[in-house]
Amino acid sequence: KRDASHVMTMLLQEATAGHRRRDKCDESVYFVEPGSGRLLALNSHAAVPRARATVIPPDVITAHAEIEVRADLADTGVAVCSPDVLALFTENFDYHLMRRDFIHGILESDILGKTIYAHILAGASSLPADGAGPAGGEGLAFVSHGGYAAGVTDTAAYDAISRDLIGRWTYPLCPDNSAAYTYNRGAVYKAASVRLDRASRVEHHVILGPHTHVANQTCIADSVLGAHCAVGEQSVVRGSYLFAGTRVGRNAAVDASVLGERVTILDNVVIERGCLIGDDVTVGPDVRIPAFTRIARRRMRRAAGTPASIHDGDSDDDAAWPEPGAAEGCADAAPDADGQELFDRLAIGAEGVGYVWADGADAGHGSDASSSASDFADDDDVALRLRRLHTIGSTARDAGAADSDLDDDYLDDSAQDSDDAAEKLTPQEEFERELYLTVKRACDEDLSPSKSALELKSLRMSYNQDQAEMRAAVVHEILRTVDVAALPDSAARVLRKWAPVIDEYISDGRDQLDLVGILERHCALEVAAEDAVRARLFVRLVYLLYQLDVIEDVAIIAWFNRAQKKLAGDVDPELLRALEPVVDGLDESDDESDDESE
Repeated sequence: KRDASHVMTMLLQEATAGHRRRDKCDESVYFVEPGSGRLLALNSHAAVPRARATVIPPDVITAHAEIEVRADLADTGVAVCSPDVLALFTENFDYHLMRRDFIHGILESDILGKTIYAHILAGASSLPADGAGPAGGEGLAFVSHGGYAAGVTDTAAYDAISRDLIGRWTYPLCPDNSAAYTYNRGAVYKAASVRLDRASRVEHHVILGPHTHVANQTCIADSVLGAHCAVGEQSVVRGSYLFAGTRVGRNAAVDASVLGERVTILDNVVIERGCLIGDDVTVGPDVRIPAFTRIARRRMRRAAGTPASIHDGDSDDDAAWPEPGAAEGCADAAPDADGQELFDRLAIGAEGVGYVWADGADAGHGSDASSSASDFADDDDVALRLRRLHTIGSTARDAGAADSDLDDDYLDDSAQDSDDAAEKLTPQEEFERELYLTVKRACDEDLSPSKSALELKSLRMSYNQDQAEMRAAVVHEILRTVDVAALPDSAARVLRKWAPVIDEYISDGRDQLDLVGILERHCALEVAAEDAVRARLFVRLVYLLYQLDVIEDVAIIAWFNRAQKKLAGDVDPELLRALEPVVDGLDESDDESDDESE
């Protein structure tokens, strides 16, 4: 049966917990309707700190007789969308990212009424075979159960997909499909013009581009070398990606890193794992680059008093760039050949050309290094970005070790600034603060109810609040703007303005009962006044919302009866007695209307 509200189909791949294509920064649990494949809910949380439980939305359980809970799926980053998706992005201005904003927004929205489906690709396996594998592969027969799909979103995904290509999991899409490469034993792909010296050693899962040279006593493993690359004698390259024109000197080591085009690694240099080195950088000689360092030909642009950020290098605003030599790591910086630039040569070697970007795991070198720890200790995304660097070229076991290292480093960095850590708000506290500011801004700027409702809707989506939580929070915040000393006019003024907004969170009789309870709790617990004033405020609020058609008379009567029978929780007896005349009046009016109808 066709679903008219269907706007997207996500492509998911079965993958075990240690699979290299699983996102090491994010753990997701998918709730899927069997048979149709409709995605009912998606619970995503950061891998650090690890969650001990997952939350199942109650409406998913109550509305469906059967659901599948899948924690063995990897998001391929591929989705088939209808044209409605563009319109939804336009209408919901707070949507920026497909997964974090759009998908969660659609699944959690009671207003949009759209649905998302999941198409799940079965996993793939490799089995021993007596003969050659596909297209000349030896020793393995590859069995694909459901196809292959993947998207490159970061360096870890780039590494995982590259390994799948080299390992022939994407057959027939393999490097040797092109005439430029030939397949050799051990999943080694070589161009015809590659030159290997007699004593060189090329191990498994390697691509060697055209005109690449590997010298004697050199080992290459689990790596991709682009065109016109050269690796000197007694060097080692493992788990790395060297783009076109990169040259590695004698007695050097490159481990699980990415080197851009025309990078020069001089003699006796060690590049530890997880490093990213940009185009046209020179490193060395006789230097060790710490793990997860980032080096670029241009300095990181840094505005005064703001965190480091990447900007377009074509800007003429020189004041936005840090002064060369200003950081501790640049004290011994020397000018280059034309005398115009001072490179981070203390960090990258006496003949180095480039700058260390301070947003790495080891920010103790290079420009602005002295302030980098405090700048990034409170950055919520630093753990995610560093985790992705940790997983470049790592096995599942290495990734687990990196997780542990990252936890320690992140906690150490946070401990360096206890004042900032103390000021960090929990998500619920941050939501309450944003709600207060939203209501205050709406009052100060006299926003229309429709604009206020739209801002509150965006806030709800951003903080993943359900309908009941949002109703209680919004009503409490609105009632705080009532001036108790100016009753009854202040209550009437506030509710006439905000009644359309409150009505957005009322859908049935149960919600109306809950709203009366929210009014009672606010007056009983949050109003600092005498009992008579609190009772007068409660009665006034209930009756005003009745007059404004937010609460029906039957809901007020039902709540009063439940409260008398101790079914509405702990209720202030003073407030209950004050409401009794209103309930009696509503009962009488109901009786009169019944008599007239008869």
